[in-house]
Amino acid sequence: MARCEGEWEFRESFILLSGSNPGWSVKINVSDTALEEASIPLINFIKPATDWYECFLNDALFVGSEDPSKLEIILQVFQDLIENGIPSAAAHAEEP
Repeated sequence: MARCEGEWEFRESFILLSGSNPGWSVKINVSDTALEEASIPLINFIKPATDWYECFLNDALFVGSEDPSKLEIILQVFQDLIENGIPSAAAHAEEP
């Protein structure tokens, strides 16, 4: 929330797209944040074709894709990255 000062949130992008598979795709630019130089490998959870999510952080971009019911989980992973750093985000790979 420290970045919500009236400028950063309008300059940097947050993209939320609906997909045809069905699902969501989230892309969040983390330039000029503590995560700008960070990276995390692909975190994924896949059971049946209708129960899945995955995300990664690379080149100052957080990217998440998920089935229609997992948008909240992806946003929670991102929030954990911002608030707690990279190690806590990997714990989400174990969650259903």
